[in-house]
Amino acid sequence: MNERTLKALEYDKILVKVAQFATSATAKNYILSMLPMKNLEEIELSLKQVEEADKILFEHSVSPSFNFDDIEQSLERAKIMSVLTMGELIKIGRVLKVARNLQVALTKVPDESIVLLKQIALEIYTNKKLEDAIDKSILSETEMSDDASSTLRSIRSKIRKISQNIKTKLNTFVNSPSYSKYIQDNIVTVRNDRYVIPVKAEYKGAIPGLIHDQSASGATLYVEPMVIVELNNQLKTALMEEHQEIERILREFTAQISQEHGFIRHAYQTITKLDIIFAKAYYSNSIKGVKPVFNNTGYVNIQKGRHPLISPDKVVSNTIYLGKDFNILFITGPNTGGKTVCLKLLGIILLMGMSGIFVPAYSAELSIFDNIFCDIGDEQSIEQNLSTFSGHMTNIVNIIDNLTPNTLVLLDELGAGTDPTEGASLAVSISDYILSAGAKAVITTHYNELKEYAVAVENTQNASMDFDPNTYSPTYKLIIGTPGASNALLIAQRLGLKTEIIEKAKTGISSQKFEFDNIVLSLEKTRKEAENNLAQTEKMKMEAEIMLKDAEIEREKLFQQRERLNVSVRKETKRLVEEAMEEANEIIEKLRELIDNPTQSAIFEAHKLRKSLKRYVVNEENEFHGMAEELEGKIVVGDWVLIKSLNSEGEVIKLNPVKNEAKVKLGGLISTVKIDNLQRLKKKENSPKEKKSINRVKTQSRELFNEQVSKEINVIGLNREQALAEVGIYIDKCVRAGAREATIIHGIGEGILRKAVQGYLKTRNEIESFRDGNYYEGGRGATYVLFK
Repeated sequence: MNERTLKALEYDKILVKVAQFATSATAKNYILSMLPMKNLEEIELSLKQVEEADKILFEHSVSPSFNFDDIEQSLERAKIMSVLTMGELIKIGRVLKVARNLQVALTKVPDESIVLLKQIALEIYTNKKLEDAIDKSILSETEMSDDASSTLRSIRSKIRKISQNIKTKLNTFVNSPSYSKYIQDNIVTVRNDRYVIPVKAEYKGAIPGLIHDQSASGATLYVEPMVIVELNNQLKTALMEEHQEIERILREFTAQISQEHGFIRHAYQTITKLDIIFAKAYYSNSIKGVKPVFNNTGYVNIQKGRHPLISPDKVVSNTIYLGKDFNILFITGPNTGGKTVCLKLLGIILLMGMSGIFVPAYSAELSIFDNIFCDIGDEQSIEQNLSTFSGHMTNIVNIIDNLTPNTLVLLDELGAGTDPTEGASLAVSISDYILSAGAKAVITTHYNELKEYAVAVENTQNASMDFDPNTYSPTYKLIIGTPGASNALLIAQRLGLKTEIIEKAKTGISSQKFEFDNIVLSLEKTRKEAENNLAQTEKMKMEAEIMLKDAEIEREKLFQQRERLNVSVRKETKRLVEEAMEEANEIIEKLRELIDNPTQSAIFEAHKLRKSLKRYVVNEENEFHGMAEELEGKIVVGDWVLIKSLNSEGEVIKLNPVKNEAKVKLGGLISTVKIDNLQRLKKKENSPKEKKSINRVKTQSRELFNEQVSKEINVIGLNREQALAEVGIYIDKCVRAGAREATIIHGIGEGILRKAVQGYLKTRNEIESFRDGNYYEGGRGATYVLFK
């Protein structure tokens, strides 16, 4: 990738931010030197790995540790059997520990969609035995544990005994009153690995022994008394043995690592790779990035992209696309309006995606380019004797010489820095060459010639930076499809430039340009109004959709309630009429018994009454037997119909052939059903006598029903199934009677009935609440019910 491009787009600053999330120095250094990839499979693999890392971190809350050091040089030394230090062994042991912990942590994540990272984890080399041996043997970079070997433990035990013996003998000098006047301080110290005592210089012969050192002032001599010379010799020998044993242990560890250095290096490189992947995932999450989709066709579509280097509370998201309907996009508009930021936004998002980093956008489809060339900023160079224009042209010459169809060119203020007429003509010519080469380009400009070029030439498009047409303040929003005006005079006027200067400047502008700018300004105002209207319309549409959805939900609830009520009404009607008929039978039997001299005609009349009642017994499949017969023909409003799915009859009061729906009146209810679900019937008219009889039965039924409803029910002594059946029937009666409250007596016992009854009450929508009875209501032996 072109180095000038990486610098112009501030790619290095992105890498610094990503590196901050890495733990190991090796991973940080790798990230800082990372370059965008150009292979589609490599990019997609890298993005998939980051996606899996994101899931592990933020969906499963698993945060792997990457606290390890660089061991490359240590492994190279081990390879040639150069003895490793204790510090180097600690670092290698830490790498082995991190590798093992990573393998365990990643493979145990309960997510089948995480495949790549689990596969990497499974391939990590681990050596628990070597890891534990290093951890057991090495205490610090300068200290080896006694547990490193039995020999070392034995030698150190001997050293401690000799040292203690020496100190005991020296203390006889230090603490003895006979020698107190010769001793400078009552201490035992060490000089040249030998125990000594401080003796005043004027008494150097008072204590026979070897002088090993003296103080800076010369007033103190450090003397090794002759009585401990042999003991010090033994200590020196033991210390040499200790050193030799430590060297032997270090060589042994070095030999083990030398044999495994290839596997350990692979583990080290793998956990470094994982550290990089997780660093990308952490950074991607911090910028609320999304995984981009890649192609190799040159098509780019970034929806609501945000520049990652601008503060989140200030950044303005923008949508930018090219490579499908057009290959060159010309961005125009006033200075400080955000043109260059949009240019950089496109470039940096492409570089991030090609580096396997999620991008800050709502969505992004990106393309792989062979090269991304930039000409952004001031190219003036005093050292190379280049003016601004010459600097830009030098760069553009290099871009043109290396142009290919799979190239993206980002040019800021093309043709600026020279005579406007020549600059505009040159800008058009360069744009035409880029277009003919099949490359893609985004170009910012103030030239009207390029705006006109975009209107006249295919595969090109205008875009502008949005601004407030009333205040002329920039909004930093990119509008594709509309050219923009520079608004130099208007901005100068807003900033306070004298009116006479503005007016005189206007006279120097050609009428064609002035008219063009006015048209652009007028279009911008119209577009702004249309955009506001559209936003208002969308808001109203969303509100209407929400209201419609809520209404449909309520309608569905009402329909379900109505259907349940229909079924309940049919069943209850059947029960009530049957009860009425049974009562009529009982009356007839009583009449027969009470009549002293029954006549044949009286009995005949009684049987007639029984038959008249039986005709109106409700059947659960149909409300009344033989009430109507089927008819052929088209259903119209006013027809008597059978609702097949409900086996209920009613009158059609409204038809909607477009929706294939009909509204049918079922007693006091109105139901909406499909026309295909209806059967046209011939309604049977009841005679006045039959109507009177039906009304009498209904009245008797209501009276009978009201008489049967009690304020409480007792289910003590029943088993669970029997009790729930009785409670269900009782609740139905209470609901139909319009009861407000009721009490269910179930007793205390082991609480089985209480639990079953209250569990059943939770399933009844007609119940507002229920509770255990108060002290005077039976306590936990009864449940008090309040109906809606």
